[in-house]
Amino acid sequence: MRTRLTAALLCLILALSLLAGCGSNKIQTLDEPAADTAEATDAPEAADAPEEAADDSQPAEAAEPTEEPEPTATPVPGLGPTAYEPDTVVASFNGQDVTWREYYYWLSYYVDYTAYLASMGLMPFNGWDSEDVAPGNTNADVVRLSAWSSMAQYLAIEELAKELDVSLTQEEQDEISTTFETAADNYGDGDGECTENELTAFQGYLDTLFMDRALFERMSGADALYGKCSEALYGAQGADYPDEDALAFAEEEGDLRCKHILLMTVDQATSEPLPEDEQTAAKEKADDLYEELSAKADDPEALEALFDELMEENTEDTGLAAYPDGYQFAPGTMVAEFSDTAAALEEYGLSEPVQSSYGWHIILRLPLDLDAPVMRNGTSAATLRADAADQAMLDKINETVQAAQVEWKDDFETVDIAEVFGEALPQS
Repeated sequence: MRTRLTAALLCLILALSLLAGCGSNKIQTLDEPAADTAEATDAPEAADAPEEAADDSQPAEAAEPTEEPEPTATPVPGLGPTAYEPDTVVASFNGQDVTWREYYYWLSYYVDYTAYLASMGLMPFNGWDSEDVAPGNTNADVVRLSAWSSMAQYLAIEELAKELDVSLTQEEQDEISTTFETAADNYGDGDGECTENELTAFQGYLDTLFMDRALFERMSGADALYGKCSEALYGAQGADYPDEDALAFAEEEGDLRCKHILLMTVDQATSEPLPEDEQTAAKEKADDLYEELSAKADDPEALEALFDELMEENTEDTGLAAYPDGYQFAPGTMVAEFSDTAAALEEYGLSEPVQSSYGWHIILRLPLDLDAPVMRNGTSAATLRADAADQAMLDKINETVQAAQVEWKDDFETVDIAEVFGEALPQS
């Protein structure tokens, strides 16, 4: 299954949590972490910071300062984000330091994601040491691995940008800063004017996510860099992505392109079955149209021309106006009877009338159009070529993550989730 945990998601997380209102930070996305289901989050509140113990063991004028002890990944239960200083280095990614602030943000995200799944009855939760999500991995393992994967992907984007000599312009950086102020205004009264009070209140909200403005803008910047890297490699909207690679991608995905003539057997307004005589008439008309079309079956050009003519005159598909050149779609997008029949046809193959819950379909399968939209995951905004290029970009980022030299400091790789967040799941 395709993984789309990129920096673009990071902005979506915050945007959706803001739209949800101050009372709840739960959101749901289409991306899939280790649990292989939609992501969600319910941001926890930051715990009170502990008081620092006074250190009077060193004389005021000591000749040699003592070395600071290395932090350990065994925090005091209940401290949450304050278990370590925000800038404590927990790991390095190809030599680039990763701080506790960054790591905690993602740990918290997936802790709350787990809480969401459990609260919705989508998974059991029997403690952090149980294997409720992925056999062979405890719930705590899944949180840690998911947090690192998400964080590492935006680090990989920044690394790829350096390799490609891609950077943000001053205008783009200003836009990111404006995005922060817009988010602050939306968190407040949303009147289009960000005030100091709104900035302060918004930062207070970000504090509950253990995020500051610098991290917010870095994540947003990674999103912008992702798009610029993709354009540098494959052109705007994947325009330079090779035909053969795009076709190979489409074939691997099982994409199809078809036109069809639909004769309804249900009332379009009520979805109730039509009277039997009207259903019979629809089937007879479908048979007549198929017989007429079959006469052109050996001439693809003539067949498509006649099909277009008869489709325009007879189809009851309300989507014709939006998709006059046919539907280009991924498996699972259309009703099963339509998809299965189309998949069994060769290019320019014509189906006999096939019945679905909508009525009778006559389907003409066509060659894929790389520069036409493809229906995938409920949308059809991107062209097939752009979609293929996007997947190639994601693969490149994931390859960078997999090949990265990662060095964990102390034992942060196995930081105790129960000690940081508590044994129980957070409440919404």
